[in-house]
Amino acid sequence: MTRRFPRLCRILTATAFSLAVASSALAQSDVRGPFLDLFGARVQSTDSNDHFHTEAYGVRGGFRFTRVWALEGSLSRVKDADAWFGDVSAKAYFLHANRFEMYAVASPGLFRVSGESPRLTLHAGIGAEISLGQRTYLRPEVRGRWLAKEINGDSGLVDYSLGFGWRF
Repeated sequence: MTRRFPRLCRILTATAFSLAVASSALAQSDVRGPFLDLFGARVQSTDSNDHFHTEAYGVRGGFRFTRVWALEGSLSRVKDADAWFGDVSAKAYFLHANRFEMYAVASPGLFRVSGESPRLTLHAGIGAEISLGQRTYLRPEVRGRWLAKEINGDSGLVDYSLGFGWRF
């Protein structure tokens, strides 16, 4: 547990630093507009003693306001259980190359299991968009999730996802 918490702090610090650097480069461009992607994910526990893993699938959509900032919502269903994740994320692009962009996401969300009340979660992640054409892209992403009441490095989940998306 003591090793995972400092690693989590480093990841969150790097994400915050990336968001700060990205905001200084705020500029309008032709990337403004809505987007939508479908994704599949492998979900596993961050607890080294827990060998939980499963698959999930879902949909993400949002609106990109500038070259740097976007707002995104996602809904995903865990395959082996009647469980759902719903997130609303602030998204900041911090690396722009010809057909490749990297971004960080972070914000609150909800986790719901059938028959139970929804629980508040927090998430942070990093990913990329790799353009396949003028409007389509691949989107690999790694996202950590924690229940808001139990935030520490050993009690969360990690999603490794790959999505296929469209820009409108």
